[in-house]
Amino acid sequence: MAPEQQGRRDLVEYPLEDNVRLEVYWRDDRAGYGPAASVFAYDQEILRLDCFGEAKKQGGTGHCHINLKQNRARQWMYPAGPVSAHIEQAMHDLKHNLGFCFATNTDERIQQTTVDPETLEQVAEQAEAKMVAFMNQLDLD
Repeated sequence: MAPEQQGRRDLVEYPLEDNVRLEVYWRDDRAGYGPAASVFAYDQEILRLDCFGEAKKQGGTGHCHINLKQNRARQWMYPAGPVSAHIEQAMHDLKHNLGFCFATNTDERIQQTTVDPETLEQVAEQAEAKMVAFMNQLDLD
């Protein structure tokens, strides 16, 4: 597991492949408040999905990041909407855009990484359920 980062609470880890894991948690920091998930490959965060809705607390609205280290954590904004819509978008991004994150990373080990589609589908279902539970726990939507 990567070193704990400030603001990540109730973290649950899901293995995807050797050296690849999905972490699901909820955030409460200056970047935003709400469910989130991160994919790590070789302990490098290559995808972060922040499902903050319309920022009822803190300043951040929903967005994602790809290859955080090389892109300096720049954000791809989600359309305006509730947390539930951002979770749905995040699961789409996880299932359909993770391969792009691997392929465009500067680390050759990560470029050669793949995740079995069935494993990804199963983990995405679990992650979505956990993120919805966090949304409900935090009384968001």
